[in-house]
Amino acid sequence: LPISQDIEPDFARFLIPTPVREAIMASVQIPTTHVGSLPRPPALLPFIRGEQPKPADFGALLSKETEAVLAKQIEAGIDFVNDGELGRRDYVTAARQRLTGFGSAKRAVGAADLEEMTEYSDKFEGRKGLLSLTKKTEVENPACSGEIAYTDEGLKDLQEEIGRVCESAKAKGIPLEKVFFSSPSPGTLANFFPDDYFKDHTKYLEALSKAMKKEYDAIYASGLTLQVDCPDLGMGRHTQFKDKTLAEFQEAATTAVRVMNEAVADIPAERMRMHVCWGNYPGPHHHDVPLADIIDIVLTAKPKFLSVEACNPGHGHEWEVFETTKLPPGKVIMPGVLDTTTSHIEHPKLVAQRLMNYVRLVGVENVVACTDCGFSTAAGAMNVPTDIVYAKLQSMVKGAQIASEMAEELKRKRARTQ
Repeated sequence: LPISQDIEPDFARFLIPTPVREAIMASVQIPTTHVGSLPRPPALLPFIRGEQPKPADFGALLSKETEAVLAKQIEAGIDFVNDGELGRRDYVTAARQRLTGFGSAKRAVGAADLEEMTEYSDKFEGRKGLLSLTKKTEVENPACSGEIAYTDEGLKDLQEEIGRVCESAKAKGIPLEKVFFSSPSPGTLANFFPDDYFKDHTKYLEALSKAMKKEYDAIYASGLTLQVDCPDLGMGRHTQFKDKTLAEFQEAATTAVRVMNEAVADIPAERMRMHVCWGNYPGPHHHDVPLADIIDIVLTAKPKFLSVEACNPGHGHEWEVFETTKLPPGKVIMPGVLDTTTSHIEHPKLVAQRLMNYVRLVGVENVVACTDCGFSTAAGAMNVPTDIVYAKLQSMVKGAQIASEMAEELKRKRARTQ
């Protein structure tokens, strides 16, 4: 069907007869997913956070809520789902507790942007998390004090978590290949839990890699898709390596990717995703390392699917990186099109525009719509209320549908000009 060149593609689709338009939509669909953490059920928060002893029926309650959160994602139209990390206090502590060698404590690393902008960061006085958010409040994290190994108890705990997710997915009729399960990278563990034993960053990373291989392999063996969380490749620059040069950070990031690749050596690339971000906190972020300075390193990682912050004010422009950096064959980019630090619901057309920036450069078949980061990195720590979280996800699904139609029309337009 000829369409006027003066009409924007997203409006032109309405001029196509409905049966034809539906056929076009069926030919290309941009899938949707999210990074991982979702708001925990309020009734379970005291138990998840360790503030109260878990009741005898906690396992049953958690399984029920897992089924519910999976169902809510499917209802919103999300294609690749997870359990929202419901049973975890945060995304790194669970993994660290499965390891030996963390018997001491050291001051948690701070972020350069928050340390500079004290008028802003001082409002976090008294708040304790994985990072030191203000120098006015000292935060200590467990530190490495000995040899690192994955414990039998830790493996049993992991298998219980995996089992709950698999059983809940099956109960809701969701194929396991559409369910992902996240785990921190060796570099991420090193970013939050300081080394007080090896006194050598590379040796510390290598020890963590050897231990975490058990976790990665177990996740893959279950039939779930492994997601390796790698904020160390972005956020690590303005936290752990804020006093180092860019070249020194890039060298450390290269090592982090190498040891991660060694840990996932026995897992097919297509059964893995990785997430790169600059810290899921609503700060100024003016010390974030540019994507252009790390993209060549990130793309050497084995996972097929790459999730990256791509829409917040500090990184919304970085689709331009792929004008000069070629996405390697077999890689799929999952750009964030929802900002997880604001309650403002993105318009579907804005979501579509953000997706099309990538579609035009890497091809629609190599794009999956995603969120910038998780919505509740630590249990109870939420910038966005639950109802707005799912409204944002629904908007992303609508935007992906619009972008899918726009991408198909773009292909038709290019075909006509050849």
